[in-house]
Amino acid sequence: MKLLMAWCLVLCLAYGCSIYKAATAPPPVPVELVKAGSSRADVISVFGRPTGSGKIDRQQLETFEFIDGSSTGSKGRVLLYLAGDLVTLGLAELVFWPMESVLMQGSKGRAIVVYGPDLIVRSVSVTRKDGSPWTMSAQAEDKTDFER
Repeated sequence: MKLLMAWCLVLCLAYGCSIYKAATAPPPVPVELVKAGSSRADVISVFGRPTGSGKIDRQQLETFEFIDGSSTGSKGRVLLYLAGDLVTLGLAELVFWPMESVLMQGSKGRAIVVYGPDLIVRSVSVTRKDGSPWTMSAQAEDKTDFER
């Protein structure tokens, strides 16, 4: 009886965690929109508020940290999680929740933007949080090629 009560408690606490994580996952960040010639307002609309700023030789430097999530189309995994939870009476959460927490919550990035005196972007450097190079998604690369 105690085992059954403990099992019910675990199911109540774990049920739906992966669904919540998938539904509230961060959206993708359109990094390709920030380039030399963009305004500071455009940069902030893409990356959000800067985490640091300073001045070097009459040029303003700002650092941004962001999380690049998955596209809104991939939010359909909520239906998969819901079906799995219903079919397995919540046991699927033992697989779905850790997977969602570790693999599906986006990648952390860092951008360093240098503005001229007129607050127009002079240069942009975007890397992963660990310092490795940022690579655009295939969709963003196709869009960039189309615009050329």
